[in-house]
Amino acid sequence: MLVIEGYKPVISKKNKLKFGRGRAYKCQSVLDFEDYCSRLAYQYMKDNGLAMIKNPVRLTLDIVFGDRRRRDLQNCFDTICDSLNNIVYEDDSQITELSGTKRYEKGIWKFTITIEEIK
Repeated sequence: MLVIEGYKPVISKKNKLKFGRGRAYKCQSVLDFEDYCSRLAYQYMKDNGLAMIKNPVRLTLDIVFGDRRRRDLQNCFDTICDSLNNIVYEDDSQITELSGTKRYEKGIWKFTITIEEIK
């Protein structure tokens, strides 16, 4: 089981896409957040001597939002799952079970990603 914790606001790419030349592009804030998650995951895998998971996985996401703005939990999954590709698992299509929680604590921004391999 892997437990990765981050202390930044979770960026949802749903409303942050830019369009041009017939394509959709991620904005810089989404790219920066995905890079942050990727670095956290890479460091966790390296520190614990873990190899990339090849089997199906269960992913649990717990998010603490620092303000009460309305946010959709399911939109946060996409950015997180994409950022872990080729680091924790080969592709986010390996995720067969997904669950999440959100809560609010004034001024505190935190997320916890728990990944379990399903054998």
